[in-house]
Amino acid sequence: MSGLLDRRRVLFVCRAASSESVRTAEALAGLDNVEVLTTHATSVDELISAAARLRDEEGSLERIVTTQETLLEMVAQANEALGLPGLSVPAVRRTLDKSLLKSTLNAAGISTPRYQLVQNIDEARAFAREIRFPIVLKSLSGSGALATFLAHSEADLKTATDLGSFLAEQHVTGQELCLDTITIDSEPKFHSVCCYYPSILEAVENPDTQWSCVMPRDMTPYADFIEQGLKAIRALDVGNAMTHMEGFIDANGDAWFTDATLRPAGARIAPMLAFAYDIDPYRAWARVAVDGCFDGPWERKYAVGTIFLRGVGAGTVQRVEGIERVQREFKDLLVDARWPRLESRKSVTYTGDGFVTVRHRETEAVHDVLLEIARLIDITYSSGSQPATETWGSRLQNFRELNRPAWDQAN
Repeated sequence: MSGLLDRRRVLFVCRAASSESVRTAEALAGLDNVEVLTTHATSVDELISAAARLRDEEGSLERIVTTQETLLEMVAQANEALGLPGLSVPAVRRTLDKSLLKSTLNAAGISTPRYQLVQNIDEARAFAREIRFPIVLKSLSGSGALATFLAHSEADLKTATDLGSFLAEQHVTGQELCLDTITIDSEPKFHSVCCYYPSILEAVENPDTQWSCVMPRDMTPYADFIEQGLKAIRALDVGNAMTHMEGFIDANGDAWFTDATLRPAGARIAPMLAFAYDIDPYRAWARVAVDGCFDGPWERKYAVGTIFLRGVGAGTVQRVEGIERVQREFKDLLVDARWPRLESRKSVTYTGDGFVTVRHRETEAVHDVLLEIARLIDITYSSGSQPATETWGSRLQNFRELNRPAWDQAN
């Protein structure tokens, strides 16, 4: 009887039963003496009410958790209202609010692109005149690359400012990469670097590009970026968290940081961690979020890379060439794949219609294989013409759905 009373009840909040949310819930349930409850609450009041009811009905509630960026602040507010542990509301806000993030990092001596909150076309024009086109515009209400736009002209500025307030930002170029960490009591205990080819914004702006991300085995070449990134994470003072931070190394070798969040990374980076370290990244997140523990250190055994499969055209997938050859020639390197499904509608998300993940002890070998896969895989759609880039307004309106890959199914 005492065992039942001691059960740790954890409320997991998600928007839909995707494969990622299912794996995350299973990882929570795999922790010692944890019982997982789930809800799809869509507002703070609704979440607080649901959590309070569960606590009263079940006799206890340990905490509320989520891995979805758009739910982080709501979950933090609910935990705070109910006196439960978890990410603090201030920590979530200074990480996710793009303006607060940059002011926090600047105060700590971390380089970020120049920025300004713009609320109308005149303010946007003034900022663009000061730093010159192109400039980056980021929605204050959206998350991820689908809520980020590259403005090349005043016409683009007019389109964006008609949609509301934006954070206007200097366009930094160079090698885009990310830093993922696990922090315990705000101190990073683990870090990993992953590089994008080309940048994610370029992938969003060019929907036919088969882009990739590579987790190099040797992180030594990125030592300065890592040092600055860890300094940034400490400045954010996030407590116990799995963090994801985006940035660039420019032509001068200087590190710049652009965005951050308090959740496992998207774009297949969490599964790539599994292949690089031979660990379970979902359990790693659960251990941090619920137990406040990190089970490392881990050895980075492999370089890992993922390419996202896309092509020119519109409509539905009619033919995919090159699959058999890729499977035959690279069978010893392939560790995960989701091939485009025939007759499925072309995905509008930047993660495309499928992916291939490879690993090898040498980073250069991973690069070479991804380039060859990009050459071999060719997708034919029912309409050969590429539609005009989706309007910024529709991307903002639908970014939650667009950010979910077409191949991310519950089963």
